[in-house]
Amino acid sequence: MPVGVYLDCGAVLIGGLLGAGLKNKIPKRLHHPLTVVFGISAVLIGVVSFIKLHSMPAVILAMILGTLIGELANLDTRLKKLFKSVIDRLYLKIEGDVENYMNFYIIVAATFCASGTNIFGAMNEAMTGDMTILLSKAVMDIFAGAIFACILGYAMNLIVVPQFVILCAFFYLGKLIMPYISETTLRDFTATGGLITFVIGLSIADVKHFRAVNMLPSLALIFPISWMFSKIF
Repeated sequence: MPVGVYLDCGAVLIGGLLGAGLKNKIPKRLHHPLTVVFGISAVLIGVVSFIKLHSMPAVILAMILGTLIGELANLDTRLKKLFKSVIDRLYLKIEGDVENYMNFYIIVAATFCASGTNIFGAMNEAMTGDMTILLSKAVMDIFAGAIFACILGYAMNLIVVPQFVILCAFFYLGKLIMPYISETTLRDFTATGGLITFVIGLSIADVKHFRAVNMLPSLALIFPISWMFSKIF
């Protein structure tokens, strides 16, 4: 059972509900600095994950091709439209500029749904039974969820649905492909996820906005590319 996945998604949901419910009681002057702190934390997590890489050429090639696919498919815009449609159907309130709101919303969604730490944590739990990574992430996510919900409101809780689906998918995928994944490929996968998490952190901290969602196909491409490089070199 993906207990770690349940705990992490539950933490985001609890944090989101608390943050949305108490948003008027938390001073707005705290929203930005705390958001920056979480962005920097994501940057650090990304760096720690990236240094575990085995083959830098494999990771770079996966990032280039994955981003190219994401840009051509326009994943960022498509997902923003999808989330915006659901938010509208549920009559949830969007405060301020809609474009800025949705840009931040999609970055937060990527943080919870597709960060390298979350995905690796789900696969690691499936492969080893150790949920320490997801448990540690849950501790941070309950606070991150609360702060992000102060900005996004109750609409942020919708993110838990794709988060749960994606992490469960990687959990069971981890069980399925475990016999075929080498240590070097797993390290390259972790590094690729770390690089995307690094980019997401920069966007959250408002250092530079990237369309990080368009980089997500890299997480799928790194498996065959890393395997190919391990056989050639």
